[in-house]
Amino acid sequence: MPSLKNVISLILASSVPFCMQSVQAQTFPERTVTILVPFVPGGAFDVVARLAAERLSKETGQQFIVENKPGAGGTLGGRIVSQSKPDGYTLLLSGVGPISISPAVYKNLGYDPATALAPVIQLTTSPFVLVTSQEFKGKSLDDFTAFLKASPGKYNYASTGNGTLVHLAGEYFKNKTHTDFEHIPYSGGSQATLALMSGDATFSITNIPNVLSQIKAGKLVGVATTGKTRSSALPDLPTMAEAGLKDFELSGWIGIFAPAGTPEPIIESLNAAFSKVMENPEMKKRLEEQGDDVTTGSVAQFKQYVADSDAKWKQIATDANVSID
Repeated sequence: MPSLKNVISLILASSVPFCMQSVQAQTFPERTVTILVPFVPGGAFDVVARLAAERLSKETGQQFIVENKPGAGGTLGGRIVSQSKPDGYTLLLSGVGPISISPAVYKNLGYDPATALAPVIQLTTSPFVLVTSQEFKGKSLDDFTAFLKASPGKYNYASTGNGTLVHLAGEYFKNKTHTDFEHIPYSGGSQATLALMSGDATFSITNIPNVLSQIKAGKLVGVATTGKTRSSALPDLPTMAEAGLKDFELSGWIGIFAPAGTPEPIIESLNAAFSKVMENPEMKKRLEEQGDDVTTGSVAQFKQYVADSDAKWKQIATDANVSID
């Protein structure tokens, strides 16, 4: 039998790493924290990152800086962060596309976000909008569905690229409404919006910031949004459920991730810091203007949310038979 002295020594030895992590969390951050954004500057992800970084720098007294690392459909930044030291000083601001959709559609992604990254906190939720060109003269979702069904295969759907969130949203709509239309992938949101405005494409289910100004100017027709509740940016549009298409709910989201293996006390410390700045009324108002609703919560809640997102988009990709080598 081990002596009491040996038992106490083992307990003390096993508690040392946790105590050290707790001390680190209490003093974190002690130097500059880098937030990698896996897309080009100026987009919705970049805006969220820079607004949060500015406020975090003031709140903590340490610099939070943003670096843009676009490439590989938004997955390059994730790979870089996954290979970084797990100490909380290199973070990833990413979303549903690189985290949940890319693993579902790419056969050789190069890394697995589910195991290589640690969820820290959800920052926003963003419904999409079903938007059409001026070719559609109706007023409702029922009108639009009838419009598509009257000429199967005739009309074009604009996406932001093969295997993207916008592509899969269109496939999901096709499945739910039993309609048929041609998918045209464009190289990004701006190109897809231009195609809608010129009449080269008939409709899209896309990120609200891509088309918000055109809808408000009457150059494109907003039909319905895809969230649980109405969008704060387009409050006059019904949700898909309100418009009659039950069980059709899709939302994008943005969140913060750290490299797998980052100590839990540091992740909890980051969660608290981000939560505080995101709940600032000015921050909420600024993001609502571009179609993003601030949505924070615990680390555990975000872990479950990401797991549910992964499962949902994998099922959508499987049902639509979307796979990219």
